[in-house]
Amino acid sequence: MAAEGDVELELETEENCSERPADKPRKHDSGAADLERVTDYAEEKEIQSSNLETAMSVIGDRRSREQKAKQER
Repeated sequence: MAAEGDVELELETEENCSERPADKPRKHDSGAADLERVTDYAEEKEIQSSNLETAMSVIGDRRSREQKAKQER
C-alpha cells in the first residue's frame, strides 16, 4: 500500500501539472505583427480623394490614346 508521503507527493504533482500551461512563455506572433505593419503602411499611402480624380483622368486619357492607336492600325 501507499504510504502517507506518497499520497502527498501525488497531490503536489497534480497541482503542479495544472500550473504548467500558465508558466509557458508566450511566443510572439510574427504573422500578426507583419500584417499590422503592412496595414499601417497601406493606410499611410492611401490615395487622397483629390489625387483620385487626377489618377482617374490620367487613366481615361491613356485608354483613349490606346483606342485611337488601335483604330489607326
